[in-house]
Amino acid sequence: MSDTIVKEETASAASTIQEKDDHIDTMVSLPKDTATVYINPRPVVQGFWKSRLAIHPGFEGDPRETLSRRRKAVILAVIAQAGCLGGFSSTIYFPSLVQITKDLNASTTTINSSVSLFILFMGISPLLTSTLSDHFKFRRVLYLVFTTIFCLASLGGGFSKSAGPLIAARVFQAIGSGGASILGAGTVADIYVPTEQGTSMGLMFLGQFLGPVLGPPIGGLLAEAFGWQATFFFMAIVSAIVIVELFFLLPETYRHEPVDPLSAIEAKGGDPEPKKRFNPFQAVFLLRHPVVFLASLETGMIFALMFSIETIAPVLFGKFYNLSESQTGFTYIAAGFGSVVGAVIGGRLSDMSLMKAKAKNGGELVLEDRLSLNMWIAGFFTVPLGSLLFGWGAEKHLHIAVAIAGFGIYNFGMSQVLSAGAAYLVNAIPGQGSSATAAGNFLRMILACVISLLAQIIVDHIGYGYYGVILAALNIICMGLFYLVKINGAKMRADATRKEQ
Repeated sequence: MSDTIVKEETASAASTIQEKDDHIDTMVSLPKDTATVYINPRPVVQGFWKSRLAIHPGFEGDPRETLSRRRKAVILAVIAQAGCLGGFSSTIYFPSLVQITKDLNASTTTINSSVSLFILFMGISPLLTSTLSDHFKFRRVLYLVFTTIFCLASLGGGFSKSAGPLIAARVFQAIGSGGASILGAGTVADIYVPTEQGTSMGLMFLGQFLGPVLGPPIGGLLAEAFGWQATFFFMAIVSAIVIVELFFLLPETYRHEPVDPLSAIEAKGGDPEPKKRFNPFQAVFLLRHPVVFLASLETGMIFALMFSIETIAPVLFGKFYNLSESQTGFTYIAAGFGSVVGAVIGGRLSDMSLMKAKAKNGGELVLEDRLSLNMWIAGFFTVPLGSLLFGWGAEKHLHIAVAIAGFGIYNFGMSQVLSAGAAYLVNAIPGQGSSATAAGNFLRMILACVISLLAQIIVDHIGYGYYGVILAALNIICMGLFYLVKINGAKMRADATRKEQ
């Protein structure tokens, strides 16, 4: 009886608390018939134009419950398009590298450095965006600002007359694309419940998967028809369209974590929490937690090795199969198809596994159940198979379809691992979704930068066949380490959460 009275008094008090003192200006509101308190640090900006022009418009309630399925689908489509910009621009000018080198009278090493620097800054930029997002509790304005930087940098690249401005444009393209590529995971976690995040994360990642594989064929056609500058102007036009979509179709979705009513009441008389210092590299330190590092290592390695295949493929298909620039670009379509199918299937199976396990556990949701059987099959068998097919098909100069199919199979397995891994990582540490994702992205891009630089050197020394063996072995080793998360993830997450509080 006393427990009932306490709960009723708590709910009544929590629904009307208005805290106003020197350090707090917060309304604590309790949704009807629930024991959840949502703290909105700022009043929600009303009106269409005012909310679109506000830096911090806020969101009333829980977007997972408030937004309709149709509205969520629109948001998901917009952030997927924004997320594809980095992937597209990373490879769209691959087919025209030789043309750029000649036109700008630069060395091959100098122009190739723009590729490595692009990948490096794609890893660094999300550290800033994720920290800004988690520190100031917003996402929408960051999408707009960083996509605008990308658009302006693309225009600058198209007008470049020497290697220096071109490399600078590529660096700022990478910085601009790093915003949407990392904020997307946080947005998915904002608007979808955990049992829907696998499918949604897979669809959101489609843009990032498709960009690198569709970039070369589009870039090859544009370079042959209009010159390499057209690839930059194309990305400027695409990003301008995305900016318009972000402005009109994307609301602020940052979801504040629910607060226990008793804690909210007691906090009124307590001391204010010390303000956290803004540190753009704060997210990197999350890699010290085993749960973040092990999940990031496998998702990073599997992506980096895929990117290394993309890097060596133009030389392979041009030298041994005598394909033109545009023909080489079209060989990436199979990899794109594998990514699409794998992302859709993998995300759906991950959600189904989580829901099935939740029902079996009496309604209790265990995050490690998201790491479903299909992901382990993909990582331990599908990806190594694709690596070996690509490597030995190229080494033995078999029909070109063997290497192309191997790349497609690799991406089919990779996208299943990435979808489940990303959905797991964004929820691993409460309140640190964007930062944990940025930490994983940072490691992924560092690995991609280093391995893509070494890939052709390794192939020149040991051949494509044994390089395929190395890819398969590295994936198996990293998947084995990732399995430690499946076994001990709950304890690892609890330790990480305690240390971050």
